[in-house]
Amino acid sequence: MGPFPSTPRVFSVALSVVLWSGAAGAVQPVKSLYTALDLTQCEQVDGAAGAPARLCTGLPGYPVYVAQGRAGTYLSVGPDAAQRRAARQTLRAFNTLFERGGRRSTIEWRFVVRNEKPVPYATIVRYFTGGRTAAGEVLVITRVTDREACHVAYVDALANRNAIVLARKLADTVARKATCPAEPMVTGAAGRSPM
Repeated sequence: MGPFPSTPRVFSVALSVVLWSGAAGAVQPVKSLYTALDLTQCEQVDGAAGAPARLCTGLPGYPVYVAQGRAGTYLSVGPDAAQRRAARQTLRAFNTLFERGGRRSTIEWRFVVRNEKPVPYATIVRYFTGGRTAAGEVLVITRVTDREACHVAYVDALANRNAIVLARKLADTVARKATCPAEPMVTGAAGRSPM
């Protein structure tokens, strides 16, 4: 036999790698799903204190509640989303879910699979913020359970080079394993985006 294995052996090894990778994929579910948020496609409902709000499609069993207040946007998810803490939480700086001139936003859902269905434990949403002298972008990480939704952390998306990586880490640790905090924490570098 020469220095290189015969073709049948190479094929056999390659096939084994493909099968092993497929098996590994089967036991390790995808960590994120994405849903688009377009308010023109949502149902208008009464929000807190009679303010206009929208109820939008999210993951099965987890509708998305969006209300626009004077200071910014309130977003909550899950059954009775308008009654959850997140429906009363927003950033201190003026904010919106939509980039200037845009009408669509995206929600990233972090989830596990139970009974062949995705069960979310966190969402990550980009808020566009504004102050007197600066505009910014903040990733809001929200804890999600079958009973509650609440802000747990904020990441300055302009001050952190790998902001989405940090946000996902917070979603997978703090949001998934901790309880709702009294106040969300600002994690990573800060100062570029009004919060």
